[in-house]
Amino acid sequence: MLGVGLVLLYFALALLAAAIILQSDRYMVRRSIAIDAGTHKLFNLASDPARWSALGAAAVIESRPDALVVLRLDLGRTESVATVGLHPEGGQTFVDCMIAGRNTFADKIRNLLGSREKTLGPKIEQALADLAASA
Repeated sequence: MLGVGLVLLYFALALLAAAIILQSDRYMVRRSIAIDAGTHKLFNLASDPARWSALGAAAVIESRPDALVVLRLDLGRTESVATVGLHPEGGQTFVDCMIAGRNTFADKIRNLLGSREKTLGPKIEQALADLAASA
């Protein structure tokens, strides 16, 4: 009986190890919003690293006026990149925010309990809502 229990335990541990190891080394979370404001105003707002502090410490590493802001984010355990794209259409601007980075081994274990989508998604949505409210 003990032998069967050990075999089942080894099998369960092997499945858990496979679930961790086979996860992607990279992650990406994306959210978008349409805002009734021009790209110039939104670009100036999005270029302020303090605006993205809910996501972590931020620093602008690239920008194209009225079109793109790229920020380096320090999420504590890992460094990520946030890309904020601005696309005018009619009287609105579509703002697309994508955060991408590397999954460490510890991140892969945490992802079994709750994905980055669940943890970062609401923070991105809140940052975009704050951006819209400021416009």
